[in-house]
Amino acid sequence: MYRAIGERIGTLEARELAEQLVAWHDAMVKHLRLVERRAADCEDGCPHEEARVLWNAARRVFGEATAASLTFLRRHGASPVQQQAEAGA
Repeated sequence: MYRAIGERIGTLEARELAEQLVAWHDAMVKHLRLVERRAADCEDGCPHEEARVLWNAARRVFGEATAASLTFLRRHGASPVQQQAEAGA
């Protein structure tokens, strides 16, 4: 899905961001499985740290409406205030 969005937008920046999001998504899924299995907290350098940066980049590069459709990224990258505002909208 990320690559399709990057191709649809068509800019180099969108394509590069899409590739970053694909790598982040894969790392995040693995991370969440590991955290669940161990019932442990996150360690430094986990994909959660990158999520907010990527979320903000997606909003800027892909646009608000497209970024809002990226629910996995939004859930992990948007601030709680943003999430509440979107839930009420």
